[in-house]
Amino acid sequence: MKLCPPSLEPGCLESVGRELPGEWVEKARVFLEEAERHRGMGYYWLVCFEAQQAAELYLKALLVALSGAHPYTHDLVELLEALESLGINVPDELRVYGDALTPHYTLARYPGRKPLTYNDKRAERCIRQARAIVEWVERVADP
Repeated sequence: MKLCPPSLEPGCLESVGRELPGEWVEKARVFLEEAERHRGMGYYWLVCFEAQQAAELYLKALLVALSGAHPYTHDLVELLEALESLGINVPDELRVYGDALTPHYTLARYPGRKPLTYNDKRAERCIRQARAIVEWVERVADP
């Protein structure tokens, strides 16, 4: 675990050496596996929902491992900010990914007019962004 000297500003903790709660990780992994499977089936809207859920559950798992609690939100950027408030250094790239994935929690689930098109390219991007968040959480939890 690399802790920052008190003279440095918050947000410089790079790793925490904590085990992630198994039930959270199991559910997140299933969502990610199902996203891959559903992409092959052409259910692109479902892929993006599942990718968002995988990222959300991993972020909440890290929050639970660190503090025993998590915010009740589906906003991935809000979850990243909660980790920052605990002193975790969050890469800017993950904020962009979190901001891109968050709307799929709602948009992908409800029929009707959508401001975007769900296709293979978007599905691939959702999976890639979720994987980046998942891999980062795993590195931070147990480097």
